Amino acid sequence: MKYQITIKEIPEVIVYYTEARIGSYQDLMSVIPAIGQECLELNPDFKCAEPPYEFCEYLDEEHKESDILIRHNEAVEAVGVESDRIKFRTVPATKVLSILHRGAYEEIGEAYAFIMKYAEENGFEVNGLARESYIDGIWNKESVSDWLTEIQLPIK
Repeated sequence: MKYQITIKEIPEVIVYYTEARIGSYQDLMSVIPAIGQECLELNPDFKCAEPPYEFCEYLDEEHKESDILIRHNEAVEAVGVESDRIKFRTVPATKVLSILHRGAYEEIGEAYAFIMKYAEENGFEVNGLARESYIDGIWNKESVSDWLTEIQLPIK
């Protein structure tokens, strides 16, 4: 079996976040570093939470191939200085269905279909936006086959 589902509890976290519109999913990995740099310029003594936890949520009501509204979140130790673009919030503890996708982001739709079907067939009620947590990617792995993304589907 290519995919395996686990149920886990994500603890409450403080995150800095930015909502942005991107042209395509491929643009995401060029937008995220700029967001982090802006936050660091506002908060030079800034510390990310340990263990690291970074995730994106897609805010459009439906799947789109272009002009995509995202919310990028990264867990931090404390609330910092905000700007028009950088904001802070507390994300409550969340029970999720979790699935790991290895490989290119363009193929992640398969994992989404699997987790959604699993939730429906097993009577889980979705309770919020799905999250993509980037574990390994272009920033630390040379081969696309080594990229690892966790999809987290909040449930009741």
